[in-house]
Amino acid sequence: MQLSQNALATVLLVAHIDMGEAKPFKVNEFRKLLELFPEPGKLLGKTHSELQANGLSEIQADRVVSCLDRAAGIAFALERFHEMGVEPITRFDEQYPTNFIKKLGTSAPSLIFTSGSTQLLNRSGIGIVGSRNVSEEGHKITQNFAKEAVNLNIPVISGGARGVDQAAMRSAEEHGGFVIAALANSLVKSIQSAEVRKLIFDERAVFLTPYNPEAGFTVGNAMGRNKLIYALAETTVVVSSDKGSGGTWTGAVEALEKNFGHVSVWSGKGEGPGNKDLIGKGARELSSVSQLKDAVESSGEAGIKRETFEQANIFANPTTD
Repeated sequence: MQLSQNALATVLLVAHIDMGEAKPFKVNEFRKLLELFPEPGKLLGKTHSELQANGLSEIQADRVVSCLDRAAGIAFALERFHEMGVEPITRFDEQYPTNFIKKLGTSAPSLIFTSGSTQLLNRSGIGIVGSRNVSEEGHKITQNFAKEAVNLNIPVISGGARGVDQAAMRSAEEHGGFVIAALANSLVKSIQSAEVRKLIFDERAVFLTPYNPEAGFTVGNAMGRNKLIYALAETTVVVSSDKGSGGTWTGAVEALEKNFGHVSVWSGKGEGPGNKDLIGKGARELSSVSQLKDAVESSGEAGIKRETFEQANIFANPTTD
């Protein structure tokens, strides 16, 4: 994959790969850097003194130079990832999800790593999330919501974790649907199974992470990626949530409070102890799977129109626009 100068500079400045003594820029730090250099590609090749002459402090200039100096190591890492089917996408690339900018604003990641059909990233989907230790009833309703999403010709978006996430993704796959997985664990490991490789080969899935593609799971990473699911989805269905704590609860509350995405919550057999409280905080209540279509249509976003539901196989011949 040939990177533009802006994309290359972004990777060098923010990627947590081959860091050495470099200190990659966080999302808010990189945003501030872009205020001075809207086209980060113009930073490439500049000396420390030139950076200071253009408005950077001595510390900032040191940091930029240190990050840019790891070009050889980053190039080697990107080539290795490419051979494994993993590619970087920056906010300067056409494939970058427009909903990240639209819904997350300044919280949108500057860089994500992906594997699979990246055109799905700019198609509206339905998020399905919930507890890792979901009950049998919750597991069944998760499968039914995923099946309904497939019936509506809309991809299922989830986080790839044990429990609700994997049940939703597997159900979508089994019913011939499309899957978008926003991961908090190693992307490289997640795409190694034969099941996932076939989905990717058939262009029915895309896996992504805003972190190092080889980074293991951390609670912090899980909290950080939750907003990506809500941003990508037309509505996200919370099947089962704990009350007052846990990743599912925190992600839903954050989405509601910061308007990262429309939130729907299951109300019925298999619901979690926190579900009713999320509804009380403003999430839409779903008491039957058949209400999913209405939840999508009333989500307030323009990504899925009513006529979409009437079109068969809308992803059969996906475009690249």
